[in-house]
Amino acid sequence: MTQHTDSSDEQPRRRGSQDYPQGVFAHRITTELDRLLTLQADWDVTTQRIIRRLHPEPGWDCLELGAGAGSIARWLAGTCSHGCTTATDIDTGYLSGDLPGNLHVLRHDVTRDDFAPSSFDLIHARALFVHIPARQEILTKVARWLRPGGWLVVEDPDVFPAQSSPHPLFRKVALAGADLLSSTLGTDLRWPRTQPTPLLQAGLTQPGLHIGVGTVGDHSPSHQLWQATFNQIRPALLERNLLTPDEAVELEVLVTSPTFLDACLATVSAWARRA
Repeated sequence: MTQHTDSSDEQPRRRGSQDYPQGVFAHRITTELDRLLTLQADWDVTTQRIIRRLHPEPGWDCLELGAGAGSIARWLAGTCSHGCTTATDIDTGYLSGDLPGNLHVLRHDVTRDDFAPSSFDLIHARALFVHIPARQEILTKVARWLRPGGWLVVEDPDVFPAQSSPHPLFRKVALAGADLLSSTLGTDLRWPRTQPTPLLQAGLTQPGLHIGVGTVGDHSPSHQLWQATFNQIRPALLERNLLTPDEAVELEVLVTSPTFLDACLATVSAWARRA
């Protein structure tokens, strides 16, 4: 799949998937793979538990959208060993190595590319739709790719726990990060909390919802993910004056203090079924 550019003169410029490969989470950034590995360490257990609740069958055909470093795609290929799992991303550079024979890797932009209707029994997307400005439109398109009885599982981070942080500096940095992603990628870190309504608006039924809140200051997997993400976006925060150099130092002192413990982002997992 070739990358596209937006030739529109609209101001401000419409954000979309073409921004992601040049953004703060681009694969060209040397720390991005390590950051994705911390995300897998933090989220995989919950993701697998939720999908198991849907009773996946060995013959299911699965689609992993925005597969990243590929841990869930590999797990789905093993769980649904008699079906085919398709792992997609706009950059498939991390989806290599020793892959299962029933795992197909495809370079694919969910906002522009399509699949035939009724192609999959299970579709999973993690930390994807939150970054898509036209997310409801794309959710509705993706829902059509499900077979009758098939499940769509969507998982995204939400900033709402940090909005009530008792630590003003931590709260400021978390919200500054949300503003940075909004202005550069079109991300909405407050949209996930509206789930599962968007799945119902996409025409799906039997919704489910799980919200997990991560912590910072305890060296947990969620702390490691937050630290890796902050380290990666810090230069952009400084460049855009969303954070001062002194505040960056103060924050590092704060989160490494033995007395500091706070909630950070929530992981909002929602799922629903095609009738």
